[in-house]
Amino acid sequence: MTNLTDNVMLMGNGYFNYYVVGRKGAALVECGTRAGASIFAKQWAQLKNKPDVQYIVALHSHFDHVCGIPVLRKIFPDAKLVASKQAQKILSKERIVKELFRNDAIVSESYLKNGLLQEKPDTHEEEVITVDMAVGEGDTVQLGEGFELRILDAPGHSVCSIGAYFEGEQAMFVSDAAGYRISKDLLAPVFFQNYGSYINTIKKFMSYPTEAVGVAHGDVPVGKEVEQFYKQAVAAAEEGFNYIKTRLAEGVGEDELAEELFKRYIRGGLAFYPREMMLGAMHLLIQSVKAEL
Repeated sequence: MTNLTDNVMLMGNGYFNYYVVGRKGAALVECGTRAGASIFAKQWAQLKNKPDVQYIVALHSHFDHVCGIPVLRKIFPDAKLVASKQAQKILSKERIVKELFRNDAIVSESYLKNGLLQEKPDTHEEEVITVDMAVGEGDTVQLGEGFELRILDAPGHSVCSIGAYFEGEQAMFVSDAAGYRISKDLLAPVFFQNYGSYINTIKKFMSYPTEAVGVAHGDVPVGKEVEQFYKQAVAAAEEGFNYIKTRLAEGVGEDELAEELFKRYIRGGLAFYPREMMLGAMHLLIQSVKAEL
């Protein structure tokens, strides 16, 4: 647990970051997996002077950002779940939600095998995940004491991605919309929806005065690291795009290229994810490049 600013606390284990924003009325930004939420739950239980968490904010609907919601709802039964309008539609579909929890269970098993969890996390699943407050560009989440989270549409990583800006302390919560931070030196580009939108979203984030970037995974860029992180995000995306473009021009098949990308990017926390799903994600990168060409 780390205080990033006077009113922003970082929790989680680094593979899945959670942000408590606010001192009295508060929002929990990021929902993670059931494994990640179980770790958060233990940290929360040890925390003194707990704020009143009135909102749980899911910044997009991928499994590793929503499957922790059942655990979090037990901790914060009165909190409203906030997500984009597109995420609200996605999470209302039983078939999709069932698949999300299937992938989540694989991550839990990986955590147990690798000693990141000592006991099996909560296995509760929901048939659908109900979003209480659907938001989009320009909407705000009011936290009291003059504080608010300003919602930004953040397409490119997924159709349902949003960011949240805490202007009071210049904290920008980007989730995966600027990449997956494996380490300070390696950022995996994740333009699964659309490459051009992904680059524009990163540049949009860069236009806001920012002292801390709330990434969903990995170390949090603060202070002078912020500009470097954004530049790294753009460079990683451009490098990935050009690599895929070149390999396609050389006649490499898409299955072979997906395997190359898997070896290139699926490291760190991503190594705990289902192989089949992550190969599918590499195919999405390829399709995004082909769409641009």
